[in-house]
Amino acid sequence: MGLGVDEIRDRAERLKAAVALERYEAKSGRKSRPAFADVYAAHSLLAGPGVLPVIQRALAESTGEAQRRLRSLFAWVAEQRVEAALAPLEDQYRAWEVGTTVLHGDEEIRLRQVVAAEENEADRAARLALDRERNARLEEAIPLQVDTLHREREAVAGLGLGDFMEARERLSGLNIRGLAREAVRILAATDDLYGEHSAYQLRKRVGVAAGTAERADLRWLARMAWHDESFGLDRVLQAMRRDLREMGLPLEANGRLKLDLEARPLKTHRSFCAAIRVPDRAIVVIAPSGGWPDAVAFLHELGHALHFAYTARTLPFEYRSLGDTSVTETYAILFELLALERPWLERGLGLTGSELEEYLLLSSFLELYKLRRHAALLLYQLELADAELPGEMGDRYVELLTGATRFRHDPRTYLEDVDRGFWVARQLRAWMLRAILGRQLRDRYDVDWFRNPGAGPYLGELLSAGQRDDAGQLAMQLGAERLNADLLLADVKTWLR
Repeated sequence: MGLGVDEIRDRAERLKAAVALERYEAKSGRKSRPAFADVYAAHSLLAGPGVLPVIQRALAESTGEAQRRLRSLFAWVAEQRVEAALAPLEDQYRAWEVGTTVLHGDEEIRLRQVVAAEENEADRAARLALDRERNARLEEAIPLQVDTLHREREAVAGLGLGDFMEARERLSGLNIRGLAREAVRILAATDDLYGEHSAYQLRKRVGVAAGTAERADLRWLARMAWHDESFGLDRVLQAMRRDLREMGLPLEANGRLKLDLEARPLKTHRSFCAAIRVPDRAIVVIAPSGGWPDAVAFLHELGHALHFAYTARTLPFEYRSLGDTSVTETYAILFELLALERPWLERGLGLTGSELEEYLLLSSFLELYKLRRHAALLLYQLELADAELPGEMGDRYVELLTGATRFRHDPRTYLEDVDRGFWVARQLRAWMLRAILGRQLRDRYDVDWFRNPGAGPYLGELLSAGQRDDAGQLAMQLGAERLNADLLLADVKTWLR
């Protein structure tokens, strides 16, 4: 006897928790080898041939809220079929990554820790040499990554939802090619401003001319070692704990939100939030390397964790844990960009005077770098999806990413930032929605909304809705006619005025 919709929903919730837990343990360095293939094997009933047709039949007979929930459930279960097919390759890649090292002088560094070493290497020649060694090791994994791309295409085609891009858009509910037009607009509208500020920061901080900087230089620049005292992780945590308490949204959320801030040899350098079971267990995971990158990563992942921990428990599974992840990215960026808010910096971290002004110029430039890189990555990933020979896209990656950021990218890293399912499209939508939400918070509760007791219930109500509504619906609820880059571009000019 086949599974019914209720049992599919229950099994999907259990699988999601199991995948999130495996991801947490593998990426946080608590285990040396990931085992995603084993997780999917243990939940193999969801991959049965009758599962998706059961949801489709229920969809055809449903309306309203039931239909919305079923659409989210169908998309997620279909995505997990793709992930299950790729899990053995994913395990193989992660095992290679954990076991690979790079030689830095007389010291052997784990591949996962090389980025942190670059951030802390003040000698430019040594920094660039270390990056070359890292990229040479990444080149070893390209055949496996290309194989994964081909297997992904096969798995998506097997869903019977059209060609690759058509299926991806149907599963995500996004007009990805339409969003690419906004990406082009963002790049064009910020190009002169970005070029001016990149030249200034490179000359002042790195001592190189525009057009000669490399991505390792950006990592060192973003480290901002001269601001370590101001941006110590303990100091930022203390400031956020106080502000959230004043808002009536305690950081720990009655034990539902945990922090994993300790260094471990196998911990990935990319910080993340593990939403193991919403709203009961959300973990902020940081691989500390010092200073501003730690602080900004913490603020970003804290935004995710607050969203998950304050989601209403009474919501159905689809609204608590599935839906448009642009929404949770919005809250992540909302809190990340507190690091650009003058009142928060003055009150929370004690930055004032010329030190504050110079910091704001640099941090605003770095956030614009991130935005432009996301826009270029979306354009690149669309071309990659259409490429008949994805293994030959390295030069195009360099052209697009170097052109957008003014920092040279290495062709051997052309698959490093490719996330399945067009995550970067959701990230761009989140940048846009955050600009709309930020304007609402400032208009209602002033520039120090982040500690205003009146803002707490308002923000708490938004967080409690989980991902019931998508980013476009939320934009209209917040007073915008539609989700676009208008307010975002206005914010960028304000940052770098």
